[in-house]
Amino acid sequence: MSKLKGAYGSIDEILKQGFDRERRSSEFFESVQKAKSFSLDSLSAESYQVGLESASSILNVNSGLPQEQNFGIQKSIRKAFGKPGINEPKIGGHPDFDYLADTKTLKNGFNVSLFIDIKGSTKLGVTYSAETVFLIKNAIIRAAIETIQAFDGHVHRIMGDAVLAFFRSDKKARNAAIDAINCGTYIVQVMNEVVKPYFTEQGIEDDVGIRIGIDYGKKEAVIWGMYGYSGASEVTATSYYVDIAAKLQQKAPKNRVLLGQSIKELLDLPDKILETRYVQSNGEKVKKEFVEPNYLDASGKPINYKQYLLNHEKYIALLPSPSISNSSGNIEITAHLKDDKNSPSKMIYFPCSQVVKKRLGIDFKVKFELPKQDLNKDVRVRFRVENTGAEAREAAENSDNHENVVEAHISDDGYYRASQWADTGYLGLHFMHVSVLDENRRTLLQEESFGVFIGDPLLEIN
Repeated sequence: MSKLKGAYGSIDEILKQGFDRERRSSEFFESVQKAKSFSLDSLSAESYQVGLESASSILNVNSGLPQEQNFGIQKSIRKAFGKPGINEPKIGGHPDFDYLADTKTLKNGFNVSLFIDIKGSTKLGVTYSAETVFLIKNAIIRAAIETIQAFDGHVHRIMGDAVLAFFRSDKKARNAAIDAINCGTYIVQVMNEVVKPYFTEQGIEDDVGIRIGIDYGKKEAVIWGMYGYSGASEVTATSYYVDIAAKLQQKAPKNRVLLGQSIKELLDLPDKILETRYVQSNGEKVKKEFVEPNYLDASGKPINYKQYLLNHEKYIALLPSPSISNSSGNIEITAHLKDDKNSPSKMIYFPCSQVVKKRLGIDFKVKFELPKQDLNKDVRVRFRVENTGAEAREAAENSDNHENVVEAHISDDGYYRASQWADTGYLGLHFMHVSVLDENRRTLLQEESFGVFIGDPLLEIN
């Protein structure tokens, strides 16, 4: 699962189509990408007009065109995560607090902040013309904006090379936090697999990248209100945690996501998907455990607010992938939420998509195909539960980790199937690992993992 996949194809394929559509749309775009020195005077009047139309209709996120006429990634991402509909492009404030405009009212309300900034963009202006720099930066910003919208985030502000987004998904803090982390992960993947290779093909310096910082502020710690005067104002969030997200973005390595302590604790994220940030100093690696500057509290002691690097490769492997094809070697895992084993399915759970309420159960179903030489073997499926987090550690020995091996049955369509029931009892990100074995427990299909966030989805209401 090294590629980021969606129900409409891989995300890298979708983004490449978007870039190719822009490139083919006009001589203007192609000329700009290939030229290190560019002048509008060097193009014919016809090419110039086509270029203007391209810039206004394709590159402008506020053009009013349907999403599929931009990069077209929102539909695919939302389908992959089980999210209905398409979000319209908007910017400024936040829909939950727009009513505060032109008032003196202040309102508490939780918020998850995501800052994204383009790294290396200043150097672009030395090497390329302003038109080229615009197209490079706008392609990255547009891809980020569409990804934010796909995960129910709200673009609050575009600040030159940077974008600030707020997440309040369904007014549920844990779902907002999950959406923000998934969004940041997808944006990094888009940069790694799509934007960076495309720019390399066009001869653009490899120094361009992004940095992302994300953190969560609970209801009591965030104030929403209008800054400025009527007609020259903005409704925004004021919080230590909004500021921390900005500082995390500034310190994040290129094409990485840096998380704050608050969002880590909200979801009780496991160490297996996190890393410690290190920097080079005087030829040595120096551990950076805390956000800098490390402010002092009222008593003069360092706050020691922790920061965590998201392990991109490990986390991206948990996110939704396409259904298995007719070729062998893949395990399709689906999860149905139920009140109990005999109840009807309440909904399909997409991996790492949202928080699951405690005391619900999950009916895991697997489907796979084997090579012809393995068809006559007794086939079994191993379901291995890995619980993480403080609640699991405190409740049971070995965090209640366990495994079951069940018999797989082949259907008339040639696919094997098996199922396993699991309860949801502990806060955190937990894993169902699935592998296929023969009668001697030799591996026929390598283990694949399915991630589930568990907790109280109603932690925050407004």
